[in-house]
Order: sequence, then C-alpha cells, then structure tokens
Amino acid sequence: MKPVLYRYKDTESVIKVMDGYTPGDGWSPLYGSDEVKAATDAALERAAEEIKQLNKRHWFSKQSDFAEFLVDAIRALKDAE
Repeated sequence: MKPVLYRYKDTESVIKVMDGYTPGDGWSPLYGSDEVKAATDAALERAAEEIKQLNKRHWFSKQSDFAEFLVDAIRALKDAE
C-alpha cells in the first residue's frame, strides 16, 4: 500500500503525500492508493450503471447511443492512470 493521505495524531490535520517528501513523527497513513483507487472505481461503476438505468426508463434512439457512449467513457476512466 502506497499511502496517499496522512493524518497528524488525533487531529483533523491531513496532508497529501508529495514527491520527495515523507511525513515525520506523529503522522500516520490515512488512506492508501489501493483504497482510493477502489473507491474511485466503485463510484465510476455506480455512475455508469445509473446512466444505463436512466436510459432504460427514458429510451429514445439518439439518447440511447449517447448513453452508451457515456457508459463506455466512464468505464474507460477506471483504466486510466
């Protein structure tokens, strides 16, 4: 797990990891890159499914093609880095 965000002790202070910087004493990992990727992918998939459901309820031929385009574009975001 590569940490993305760190929290300072029991405070609300949060910092993002930057290249070449490692937080010192008192800072603990809050979220790792794997957790952030999984949460982002799940949100994108929910968005794609919602578009598909909306398209089923309000189907028109031109909108159907556009809805499929949107679903494909959203799912492609999951593979982008």
